[in-house]
Amino acid sequence: MFEPGSAELQEKFREIMDEATSLSTGVKAWMILSKEGLPIAQAVPEGLEEAEMAAMAAAILGVADLAAERMDQGLLEEILLTNEGGLMLIKSAGEAAILVLAAVKTMKPGLLVYAGKTACDKIAPLL
Repeated sequence: MFEPGSAELQEKFREIMDEATSLSTGVKAWMILSKEGLPIAQAVPEGLEEAEMAAMAAAILGVADLAAERMDQGLLEEILLTNEGGLMLIKSAGEAAILVLAAVKTMKPGLLVYAGKTACDKIAPLL
């Protein structure tokens, strides 16, 4: 087990994300955050406010999780947002973390979901 915030853990996250995003070209940013909305690791474009993005993603996941529960849909797996400028996937990475992937509009949603699942399956046991 890694110490949270350690350089070794950060490097492991980068390796996981490099592998997952190499499976599907088109991912332009990624972030791993705590369920509370605090950034853990990320690769985001210059000018993007990481803390704000993390807090919003955690809030979106929390509200969607509650909606799925209240509508008797079972456990929420992921949220796929289709926007004018691209795609965004928000997915739980175990009990302690959330993964956010942002991709270009031309990326096939199934590839984005696959990249997210591949990464989350490796991130969850580390936290």
